[in-house]
Amino acid sequence: IVDVGKDSMIVEVTGNSGKVDAFVKLVNPFGVKELAITGVTAMSRGSKPQENGK
Repeated sequence: IVDVGKDSMIVEVTGNSGKVDAFVKLVNPFGVKELAITGVTAMSRGSKPQENGK
């Protein structure tokens, strides 16, 4: 859970498409108002910036 309020909640889900789809099915009965799915995203770890293509 990224943020929760009296009338709203923001949740971040990570995993394969099956896991994300299962979560969406689970919460749909609660009346999801907005949903954003980014697809595959990669981020490097550490404090040094990565060079393009590496």
